[in-house]
Amino acid sequence: MFNLSRYGIDWKAGDIYDGERKIRLSAIQLKALRLLVNARGEVVLKSAFHQAIWKGRFVADGSLSQTIFLLRKVLGKLPNGKEMIETVPKKGYRLAAAALGSAATPRAESERLMRSMGLGGDMPYRLLVESVQEYAIYMLDCSGRVLTWNRGAELNKGFASNEAMGQHYSLFFPAEAVEARAPERELAIAATEGHFSGEGWRIRKNGERFWASVTLTALRNSKGSLLGFAKVLKDLTERKRREDALLRMEAAARRERDHLRAAAESSLDALFLCEAVKDINGEVEDFVFTFLNRNVERIVNICSEELLGSRLGAVLPTHRELGPMEAYRKVFLTGEPYVAELPLNAVATGPRTIRLQAVRLEDGVAITVGGIGLACAQDSARNKQ
Repeated sequence: MFNLSRYGIDWKAGDIYDGERKIRLSAIQLKALRLLVNARGEVVLKSAFHQAIWKGRFVADGSLSQTIFLLRKVLGKLPNGKEMIETVPKKGYRLAAAALGSAATPRAESERLMRSMGLGGDMPYRLLVESVQEYAIYMLDCSGRVLTWNRGAELNKGFASNEAMGQHYSLFFPAEAVEARAPERELAIAATEGHFSGEGWRIRKNGERFWASVTLTALRNSKGSLLGFAKVLKDLTERKRREDALLRMEAAARRERDHLRAAAESSLDALFLCEAVKDINGEVEDFVFTFLNRNVERIVNICSEELLGSRLGAVLPTHRELGPMEAYRKVFLTGEPYVAELPLNAVATGPRTIRLQAVRLEDGVAITVGGIGLACAQDSARNKQ
């Protein structure tokens, strides 16, 4: 059982407990929550959600926002009144540190370590810092020159202690960052605000670039005088490569979605993608709209914002009354496509038919409707009653 704020989560059963109360999450909501929990407070990119949940398939842009909205609704807010799931503009989402408790990120743990250090520190802390290999931890004087250099700094940057000591830490920045006076800006922010945190490119001794998270903390004595700075650095190059690869995949998927959307909008048929909705016993009881082209919106006379997230059975009742709803369930369960022509009676124009086609998606079905005129007009009339 994993603990998240006041909740207990049973990943295997897909249940979340609030004390004795059990809350069921949909498969998509559970996948999204697991991504956030596994990130341990780091940002989960939108592209990572799309890749993990929808496998890069063509879904409406609002599907992720709706999933996060529903998760927030289930989880509620933290005792401090803030959202448990935070939005990081233009990037994605992350769990608030207060929700994770002891499951804090390695970066948060390293910052806690540095706050525990004094200038020089006592022997246990000095031995601990000097032995850490995953993080570069070193101290700077007030001007930015290296005073201490741990084993992690040697491994991350490639400089031996005798090579780094006394050097200005701008030595570890790319030339363009030095020209932009980034080292001086970091020191100024840390001195003014107490600390500086960020990510960016750094340089190893052999000239190789690597992507790093950095925390620069101002160290002051009891009178408030600045003594120097503590620097913690973590190599995140592999994570950066994965994120960049996901961004490239997201761009490619976006282009593909744009092409598919253009094709869908140019179709004379109505097209909609639906996610299966299951009851408490795991039986498919309906389908929810996740994407639709303009033909659907035009025919049922309901705007797309209202249709997305609505149940197919409520919007198109004839699909339940005439039998296609049961056929859609069969398509989802067996993977066998469904093709049918259904007769319809029109008072003014005589008999008409519609052509239905449905194919299986991983979490639902894709349905096209052709020759629709009167059929959907009848559904629209029923919705207005």
